[in-house]
Amino acid sequence: MALAFGDLDEALMLKTYKLETQDAVTWSEATAEDDIDVDLSTATATAPNTAASAKPSATTKAAAAAAALTNLAEQSDPLGLRPHLGHVRDLDPAQRPNILLSSKQFDSKLFLSSVHPDATFADLSRGVRFLHQSVEQRSEALKVLVEQNFDRFVAVKATTDGVYREMKESDDGPLREDSDYGAKELKEQLAAASGKADQVFTPLLENSLKTLKLRSTLGVFERSKFFFNLPGTLSENIEAGRYDVALRDYKKGKFFLESKPGQLFAFNLPPAAAGAGADAAARGTLRQQEQQQRIFAKVWDAVEGTMQQMQTRLFAMIQEPKRSVEEQEKTIELLLELNPKEDPVAVFLESQRNHMRSLMKKVFDSASKRMQNYAVQEMIPLDEKDKARNLQACIRVLQAHSKNFEKLHGWEHWQAIHDMVRSLSDVIRQLMPSFWRIAQDHASGRLERGGAANGASSKLSTNTSVYGQQQAERLNAQSRAWAMEAIESYVSILSKFFSLTDVGILGRQALSPLPSWVPRDSCSVSAAHWMRGILTELNEAIRDICALNVGGGAANASLKSLLANARFNMTEVLCNLWEHDAAIFHMLEDWTLDTDAPSTTLFLRDLALFQRNNVKEAFSIAGGKVEDGKARERSIPAEFTGRIKASFLNGLYTFLDGLVQLAFSEYDPLDPTTSTSEKVFADTNVSIDVRELDARILLGVTNIDHLRRTVLPALFQLISDSLHVKMAEDLKTVEEVAQQLDGILFDDYVKRKSDIISDILQEGILKSGINWSTIPKPSEVHPFIYNALLALVQVHAQVRAVAKPLVNRTITALLEQLAQVTYECFMEVPRFGMGGMLQATLEIEFVHQTLAQYVSEEAEQRLNKVYALLSSKYQRSSSSKGGSAADEAELIRVELDAVKKTLSASRRMTALEYLCFRPAKSRSAKK
Repeated sequence: MALAFGDLDEALMLKTYKLETQDAVTWSEATAEDDIDVDLSTATATAPNTAASAKPSATTKAAAAAAALTNLAEQSDPLGLRPHLGHVRDLDPAQRPNILLSSKQFDSKLFLSSVHPDATFADLSRGVRFLHQSVEQRSEALKVLVEQNFDRFVAVKATTDGVYREMKESDDGPLREDSDYGAKELKEQLAAASGKADQVFTPLLENSLKTLKLRSTLGVFERSKFFFNLPGTLSENIEAGRYDVALRDYKKGKFFLESKPGQLFAFNLPPAAAGAGADAAARGTLRQQEQQQRIFAKVWDAVEGTMQQMQTRLFAMIQEPKRSVEEQEKTIELLLELNPKEDPVAVFLESQRNHMRSLMKKVFDSASKRMQNYAVQEMIPLDEKDKARNLQACIRVLQAHSKNFEKLHGWEHWQAIHDMVRSLSDVIRQLMPSFWRIAQDHASGRLERGGAANGASSKLSTNTSVYGQQQAERLNAQSRAWAMEAIESYVSILSKFFSLTDVGILGRQALSPLPSWVPRDSCSVSAAHWMRGILTELNEAIRDICALNVGGGAANASLKSLLANARFNMTEVLCNLWEHDAAIFHMLEDWTLDTDAPSTTLFLRDLALFQRNNVKEAFSIAGGKVEDGKARERSIPAEFTGRIKASFLNGLYTFLDGLVQLAFSEYDPLDPTTSTSEKVFADTNVSIDVRELDARILLGVTNIDHLRRTVLPALFQLISDSLHVKMAEDLKTVEEVAQQLDGILFDDYVKRKSDIISDILQEGILKSGINWSTIPKPSEVHPFIYNALLALVQVHAQVRAVAKPLVNRTITALLEQLAQVTYECFMEVPRFGMGGMLQATLEIEFVHQTLAQYVSEEAEQRLNKVYALLSSKYQRSSSSKGGSAADEAELIRVELDAVKKTLSASRRMTALEYLCFRPAKSRSAKK
């Protein structure tokens, strides 16, 4: 608190009162202040209007101490060794009470050591004698005084005792015990006055003191406003996320504190202020500056604490994995500016590495548990029909062009695998770029401790220590190792899960069995869809990571090997499922007729769609399609081509076997509630019942024929264009197999129908009782011939209704069988007479002309053989044996003319019955 003493010199005043500053808030005890009564009227009167009135006790004590010190210096030495005690001014104020004779704290030893430190024994002996003489003189003077004034002392004593007795014993005496010996009323009045004074003046004095403190403090604060506001400003910026602003203000404050303290402190330190001979004013200024320094130290401690909180927050931020790499770089640069104990780059890299490891493990463990639950649900296998129904549902999805394979069998298990690969890929794709970029920035010196961190191309500063360089190199090596470790962990997890083996090894072996990770009873169509999605995720992740060139490209080989092995593994999975589905694909046939391809079923469309989809999916899985947003294709390795080609061909052979199996098996639709055996041809009222063996065989034959002529060439062209392989020989082989199966089905149908016709002919020729050697000349065709032809009419109607393209082929084949059976039957006849020979000729010619449009070369040859047989077995009658050969020939010519007339009449009579055997133009003319 500053004191104003008018014109009194400030330094002299501080020296007089032994003060170090005008703003002292405590007072040191002065010498003999409890024993000396000092008149302070002069000292207090010199400053009636100053701030000293705010603390009268401190001013009074200061004046009393000064007066006591002056009196003490003027006193004579009690030992008589010195003229006075003036040198006690230089003594410590705390020791002065101990050397005053009038003080209760007087210490003789301290008095001698302080006042007479160099006195000899003789001097002290003389001083003792002087002290005894002084005491005796004072005692003698006191005795004389008492003797001279004894009567007065007695009178005064008596008077005093009487007054005292009266004051104490009288009822209204002031010294009564109940009135506190006369002081009670005074004390009460003083207490009341003191209370009122406290009520009135205490707030004023307190407010005045506060005002003075505030003025003094504001004077310092105004000059150091920025500094004192710095903790709050830093906190506000940190809470608002303006860390760069906070760092700028911190560096500014630090610069002022260290380089320009004069702009902060209210007093500048004089050059000799700290010297031993500094005067009181300099010491006072130094004391104030030290006090300010303590205040600023506290403020700076708050600033450092705030910056430590910011540093902690920034360290926490760089350990957050979801922040962008740009944000992480900026945060690390801020931390490097703060020069923390820990290297922020090392903290970030280790945090990212630990997070990648833990997150990949967490993702894999969660996915494994999820897939195990689905595997438990799939422990009960599907039967063949359920598998076929699932395959049929997949084909329906392909037909709808929706590619939505959800809700199909095993989709949840496939989704879990897809999610696992995507999640693992997301971990490595999201964390590795920021990890490697920060590591590269550190390796280049941009984010290195002690280096220039403000430019991407900056070099290490020239004053970087050797130890710092070693630490940086160690961290660079560690970051590369951590990056490789994360990538190897990613590769290892996927390789272990998918049971991957090097393509070079598996490519030389037979098709591997289905691995355990594949959901049970999966369909090749849906599996191909899911595996393509999985490989897409894997390919994108590997492409992004390879672009980083981690470890100088050392990780790229491992990642590319992972992708190649995964592609081959999934190609083999597709091939396994492909061949398995082909084995049950025939169960999808429900004999629904195709309106666009007459006499065939929609099954062929499903088959072609299935094969095309699997070829395309296999080509994509093998890496034939470049997934970069552009429609580009590339060749695939021979190992992949071999697997896909083999499965394609095996599937076709299985399909062909299934067509034969379908024809000979009972009608058994996958969904009896929605399927019916009655199949109606489009735009007609004609229907067929596929429960009949004949209908199934005929449709099977037409299906195989359509497959061989139309479907197979298109499929082979597709796989040849996709895989860039020659398939001509394979197509030829498959067509030959299809031709053989076609023959099996067609021959079975023809054989059963020809057996019926054969029975009719055998019954009529051999068992009807006809004697071919004696029967008369023919007048009509025998009924068994009509019956045989009527059987052919029924076959014709059936084939025309079910498989119209097979009519000519079927009737031709049956005609060949008819001719053969006729030949065999006539072979058993011993001989033919004229009538028998003519009758047989009539019937053979009737069949020949009726079925003229179906006569093949083979049938023609067989019919000629029959004619020749009849000629060879003809035996003339006994009545005609005497005639000449010319007569015989003329006779035969005449008889044959009669047979022709009979033949013509029989043809006219049966024209309507056998109208179906006539050519289309002939039938139209007839109508």
